Amino acid sequence: MQHVDCKLPWSTKETPDNASTKGSLKIKECLLTINEANEATISHLSIIDKIRLRNQKLGITRIIWTNSSFDDILKADNIKHSPFRKVYGACSTAFTVCDILEPEMITILVLKYSGMFRILKPNEPQYIAYDDKKLWADLEKTHAGYEFGDDEDDDQND
Repeated sequence: MQHVDCKLPWSTKETPDNASTKGSLKIKECLLTINEANEATISHLSIIDKIRLRNQKLGITRIIWTNSSFDDILKADNIKHSPFRKVYGACSTAFTVCDILEPEMITILVLKYSGMFRILKPNEPQYIAYDDKKLWADLEKTHAGYEFGDDEDDDQND
């Protein structure tokens, strides 16, 4: 570890009889993240983080897709899933996000429908916003107005 930044209060515990470790830090309700530069940040463990970690432990996988027929595929194949949430991106692209609730079903989906969906990573905006209505609304606003660009520069030669 190159650097650790702790954004929470902590206490110490001495262990003088331990030959390899003379003490430790005690931090409650924390989330440890390590970036690409091998720097750690210890921050508050939010309810969203708790949901994400619980879902990982249960084998729940969050996916995203753009093909509107994939909604029907999940229903037709009786795949247990969470509610579908749509968000619009640039150029009016509609993305749908949901959780696949049965761990064994993600393998079947990957084998049968490879290329029709993508597994979201926990650091992606759609993954994070799915559990938080305010963040989801903010994500939708991010692409508002991008459907049609500014036409002022298009008439330069007129």
